[in-house]
This record gives sequence, C-alpha cells and structure tokens, in this order.
Amino acid sequence: MGPGYQGTLGYGFATALGVKAADPSRAVVSVNGDGGFSWTLQELSTAKRYGLGLVTIVFHDGFYGNVRRIQKNRYGARYFASDLTNPDYGKLADAFGIRSARAYTPQELAGVLADAVPANEPILIDVPVGEFPSPWHLIHEGVPRPAPLAPDAHLVQRAGV
Repeated sequence: MGPGYQGTLGYGFATALGVKAADPSRAVVSVNGDGGFSWTLQELSTAKRYGLGLVTIVFHDGFYGNVRRIQKNRYGARYFASDLTNPDYGKLADAFGIRSARAYTPQELAGVLADAVPANEPILIDVPVGEFPSPWHLIHEGVPRPAPLAPDAHLVQRAGV
C-alpha cells in the first residue's frame, strides 16, 4: 500500500498498523524514514496494546531527507529546520514493551527481517543511514536520474556511529 503521488509525510506507519489490523494473518512491513515515522511513533502503543505483529523499519539519517535534499540542490545547501533530534529507537521500543533490533548493512537487515516477519509480534528495526539519493526519477516521468552515490554511501560505517 502507498499514498500514490500524495507525498503524505507520516502516512506509512499508521497505515501499516491499519493494514495489519485488517488482516492479522498477513505479514506487514512498514518502511519509514525517521522524519515520517516521528509523526505517528506514539502508535507503537497501539501495536503493543492490540498485539499487531507489525515489522517497522526506520531508516534514520537525522533529517527530513527530501526537504534537506531540496535545500541542498535548490538553495545552495542553506539548511533550515530540516534536521531532527531523534530518540534512541531501542529505548523507545522498550518503553512500549516492543522488541527492537538494529541493522547497519543490507545483509544484517535481511537477517533481522528473516527472524522478525515469522515471529508476528511488534518489532522496531533501527537502520542508521547516510544521505539517500533522490527517488523522484522513479515516481515522476521526465525527472532525470541522479548521479550515483559511491558504493554503500547510504550506510553509516560502524566506526562512525
């Protein structure tokens, strides 16, 4: 499920909870950035209260990524109100009585997902990342594809965390 072209920040996590509530037997994975997830993170209480086995992934870079990218590309990297102060996601999950995990690489994320999906219990997966490339060429016709980032540039190196 997705919002189409609406660009509805914060849509993903709350909608995924509704999808899971509608069909608890179906595996549901919610993929979020930290900015969007922050709009409805309090709904972790809903997942716990109703036993909704939603797998929630938060890719966190500490920014409203699309806003920051626009500020970088259109306004000469003059940044304003696009950075975030995030919680410790493991502690946040623990505060709601929900399991958590952290993954630094695609392989680690695959391993966590392999365990989390069949468990059918709420889990919050924290994935620290760097800058993501623009997604708009995938969504809108005629938008040029961005120059590729260096291999694994989107991942935070363990030593830097």
